[in-house]
Amino acid sequence: MKCLPSWDDDEDDATEQRFLNSLPLRLRIVNARSPFTRDGLPQRADCADDPTLSAAARRVWDAENGSATALAERFRALAELVTCEVGEVPEESDLEAARASITLRVTQGVARWELLSAHRAVHHLPRTLDLLSAGDLPSWWFQRMLRESENLSDESRRLLDIAVATWSTDIPVDRFITLLRALVGLLARREEEDLEAAPPPPREVTIAPDSTSGVGSMTARGPIPEILAYWKRLDETARAIQAAQRKALREGTEIPYDVDELVTTSGRPLPLDRLRYELQLHAEFDTEGISVPTQRFRLHVTVPALTLLGASDAPGLLEGTTPIPPEMARELAGREGTWFRVLTDPCSGAFLPLPADRYQPTPAMLEHLRLRNATCAVPGCTRPASWASECDHIEEFDHENPAQGGRTELENLHMLCWQHHQDKTAGLLDPTRIPTGTREAGRTRWRIGRDGDQVIVADDIDLATRIAVEQLETAWRVHQSRRKSAASSTQDPPPHRLASRTSPPDSPAPPTPIPLRPGIPPGDWDPNDPPPF
Repeated sequence: MKCLPSWDDDEDDATEQRFLNSLPLRLRIVNARSPFTRDGLPQRADCADDPTLSAAARRVWDAENGSATALAERFRALAELVTCEVGEVPEESDLEAARASITLRVTQGVARWELLSAHRAVHHLPRTLDLLSAGDLPSWWFQRMLRESENLSDESRRLLDIAVATWSTDIPVDRFITLLRALVGLLARREEEDLEAAPPPPREVTIAPDSTSGVGSMTARGPIPEILAYWKRLDETARAIQAAQRKALREGTEIPYDVDELVTTSGRPLPLDRLRYELQLHAEFDTEGISVPTQRFRLHVTVPALTLLGASDAPGLLEGTTPIPPEMARELAGREGTWFRVLTDPCSGAFLPLPADRYQPTPAMLEHLRLRNATCAVPGCTRPASWASECDHIEEFDHENPAQGGRTELENLHMLCWQHHQDKTAGLLDPTRIPTGTREAGRTRWRIGRDGDQVIVADDIDLATRIAVEQLETAWRVHQSRRKSAASSTQDPPPHRLASRTSPPDSPAPPTPIPLRPGIPPGDWDPNDPPPF
C-alpha cells in the first residue's frame, strides 16, 4: 500500500523548491567531476603503487566513516538530554548542562555548547545529519556547518540544511568551504533584509587566558562608534600624559603620573600602551550611589610560606585556580599590609576546618569556602566564587531548632552561583556531604535532576603544599642515597686496594660515630654533608 503525501507535505516541498530555485546556479547545482570512492582512494592519494600505504589510506577512510556515524549518534543521544521544546534554546538550562557535563566529563561551558550543537544538528540540520550518519558526509564538514551557521536564525539554518543536502559530497574540501561560506553569507543578508530593525550589537567585556605565564587579558566588544570614541579618549589622555612626562624630563620638574617611578629610573616617558593600561586599571566606576561590597571583589593570592621565604619555587595560586610565578607571588605579598593565615594539612594539602555557631557564616568562613572551592561547587560549573556567588547550607538550616541539623559549619557550607542556588532551592540539585578523614579533602555527592543522576566531587586542595612535600621527600631520598654510597665505599673497599694501602703511623684515628637523637637516621654524621633541610 502506497502512502499519498498530505497537502502539508506538498506545500513544504513547494516551499523548499522555491528556495532552491532562488539560489544562484553555483549554489543550487553542485556536482563533482568524478566520484570519490574507497576503491579509488589510493589513486587520488598517489599511493597506488605502494600496497602498505594503500591499505593504510583505506583504513583511514573506514575510520572516518566510523567517526561520522559515531558523531551523528552522539548528537542524537545528547539531544535527548535536552528537555526543552523544539523552538526553545537549550543553552539557558543549567540543570541540563550539569547533567551533560557529568556524562561527557567536561565543564558546563563546554557542555552547553555540546547540547546546543546537538539540538541544532537534530532539529535544524536533519538531512545532512542523515548523510553524516550514513558515512556519506565527512564529520569535519558537518562540524564546519555548525560553526559557520552559528549566527544564523533557526529557519535559515534549516534552509542551509536543505541546500547542502543536495550537494555532491565528492567535491574537494576547499570547494565545499567556499560554497558553504557563500551560502551562509547569502542567508545572513536575506535575514537582514527581512528584519525591520536590526538587533542591538553586543556590549560586553570578557576576560581571557593568555599563553604567557602570570598574564591575563580583557576584551571589550561593542558598537564600533562607541569603541572608537572610547579608544580616542583613552589614547588622547595617554598621549597628553606622555607629552607632560617628556616636558618634565626636559625641564627637570616633577614628573606626572610616574607609575612605580619608572620614568625617573629610565629617564624616558612611559610607552603609550603602558599608559593606556594604567588609565584603564585605575579608572573609577560611577555606580550612581549603589553600594558595592568591596570584600566580595577581593582577589585571593595563595602563597606558600616557603615561597615567601625564598626557600621554594612552588607557584602561588590566583583565586585557587590560576598559577602565578613565585617571583610575582612574592611581589604581590610584599605589597600587602594584611595577610590571612590559612591552615592546611601538611601532607595532603586539605584545608583544615574552622568552627562556627551561627546562621550567617563569618567572614573567615567565607574566605575559607572560597579557598576550598574557587568556583561554584556544582560539578562542571566554572563560574568563580569570588563574585556572583552565594553561601548555601548543604543541609538546610533549622531556624526553630538549630541543634537538629543544618548547622553553620564549614562541612555544611559551600559557595554556589545564583543560578545553581535557585536550582538547589527548587529541588533540582541535591548535595550530600560525605564523611571523610581529618587529613583528607572533603567530598560531596550531587544528585542532578529528579532522575537520580549522581556524581561525587572532591574539594580543592593546596597544591603548593603537596609540591613542597614531594620536593622535601625527593631531597631526603637523594641525601640518604648519597650517604649510603659513601658508607659502602668506606666499609667495603676493593681487595687490591686493601693489599696495597697502608696507614702511616701518625695518621689520625677514624672519627667516632656521634649518637643521634631519636628519629634521625643512623650513620656517621658528616658536617660537610648535612641534610638538605
